[in-house]
Amino acid sequence: MKAVSIISLTIIILLTLSVYAQDINVHTVIGKNQSEVVKKFGNPVHKDDSNQAMVCMFYKSNNRTMVFVADKDGVYQAEASAFFENEQTARNKMDEFISESIKNEFSADTVSVSDFCLYKKGVKVDLQLSENKISKKYEIKVKANRTED
Repeated sequence: MKAVSIISLTIIILLTLSVYAQDINVHTVIGKNQSEVVKKFGNPVHKDDSNQAMVCMFYKSNNRTMVFVADKDGVYQAEASAFFENEQTARNKMDEFISESIKNEFSADTVSVSDFCLYKKGVKVDLQLSENKISKKYEIKVKANRTED
């Protein structure tokens, strides 16, 4: 019985980590404090707080990187990139990102089939999909900034 519990717990952890590894919704923490970033994404691999006016938090995994920059008023810039094995998986992730953003009151503008601009009061997001010709992987880049609306 104990072995079954350990196996079940391991499966749950692995499933959680695989979902966590794909989370690129960095725009949701714009304006929030650093503890909210840690609550959502876990502890950063590196944090540079040598200048309180520009605290940087860095995250990295096998297929994702994220950077958050915050001041006393909260996160004012966030960037993420994630790599996917094929274009369809990457496009599905982009569609999911856009759909979730719209549910959270963002408006979306299409710049091209691989480039989108999302915005709502106080936040602007650029979302791009590109193919890395060398690795044959597809990369989604997210850049979010606090705005002075």
